[in-house]
Amino acid sequence: MDLLELILKLVLAVALGGLVGIEREASQKPAGFRTNILVCLGSTVLMSLAVGLFQNGQAAPDTLVRMAAGVVAGIGFLGAGTIIHARGMVIGLTTASTLWVVAGLGLVIGAGYYVPALIITAVVIATLVAFRKIEEMYLRKHIFHYHLKFHDSPEILSNLKKISFHHGVKLERLSLRKEGNFLVISFSISGPEEKEQEFNDSIMNLNGLEEFKVD
Repeated sequence: MDLLELILKLVLAVALGGLVGIEREASQKPAGFRTNILVCLGSTVLMSLAVGLFQNGQAAPDTLVRMAAGVVAGIGFLGAGTIIHARGMVIGLTTASTLWVVAGLGLVIGAGYYVPALIITAVVIATLVAFRKIEEMYLRKHIFHYHLKFHDSPEILSNLKKISFHHGVKLERLSLRKEGNFLVISFSISGPEEKEQEFNDSIMNLNGLEEFKVD
């Protein structure tokens, strides 16, 4: 196996996996920048190894197919770890699907198909970014604006973020200000009314809640 070609594959895997990871990180997903890089890098290394063994006559012709199948099967366990099932809702399917696609991207790079890898990356990012805009404009049904007042505590914001992650909602336009011994938090979420109600129930159980308003 040519060393320069291997280095090119590894650099390309880090760059393209990182581009997808940046989008996931910006969207506050559990599998973000480093995770996507490592998934892409790992599948690239494994496929490069299979290609090298085959070219040196140390492996059978079906080695590439079996290696690809092994990577796809293995990434399923990692993807399953990003999926959360809570209160009748399934969260993380897009993140798991992205990891699966990024693993496939690494296989393409490892096999030496550089131009298709660039095209695949562009399509993945366009799907995650552009289609999310379409989803936000046409598929989301409700936007809720929250105004909460808590007795000031260093744990409030952390607990609020944990609740939002648990229910699969993103806190948008988050702002905080202090009023004496109180902390006033304002933010927006979007989604169906059922999810909003479950989110509300969890907030109502937070310690130190003094005032709760939803527009």
